[in-house]
Amino acid sequence: MGYSLWLLPPTSSKIAVSLMSIIKSFGCSFAPHVTIVSKIPLTTSIEDIKSSLSTYFTNHSLPDVRIKTLETGSEFFKRIFVRCEKTDSLASLARFSKQTFVNNDDDDINKWTNEYDPHISLIYAEKKDCNDEELINQIDLSILINKTWQGGKIQLVDTSGKLSEWKTVLEFDISK
Repeated sequence: MGYSLWLLPPTSSKIAVSLMSIIKSFGCSFAPHVTIVSKIPLTTSIEDIKSSLSTYFTNHSLPDVRIKTLETGSEFFKRIFVRCEKTDSLASLARFSKQTFVNNDDDDINKWTNEYDPHISLIYAEKKDCNDEELINQIDLSILINKTWQGGKIQLVDTSGKLSEWKTVLEFDISK
């Protein structure tokens, strides 16, 4: 799968603490994050990624994340998740990252940007492995829905192996 680029809420923020608490209560151990782009080739220089992103953030506003709704899906990585608004700043970062690190042509990047679906997974699981209703009833929606953050941290994660083998290879703060 390659590297995945994640946007995390500021570490000590209320939303980060709330999301981490929910994720841990479901038996998961991944950091709460919005995936910006995945499938970045492992041959891509980590320093080039950091340099490109640093330049990007010098010239663009920090990404705004706004949590909209709690949803369920059939995909392993979107089993129970909160959908985020596709803000201009988030879509811009995703488009830049896809173009810069995954190298798609203009037609592909336009289609990909239109289909980009920012979300924060609360559990990774197969549909058969969890009772959605039971898990959803454990979540206090008031601590999630309509919550926002700007900036936070960027993590580059090697997601090429099994979930238990994923490892962060780069992390830096982008809050101003």
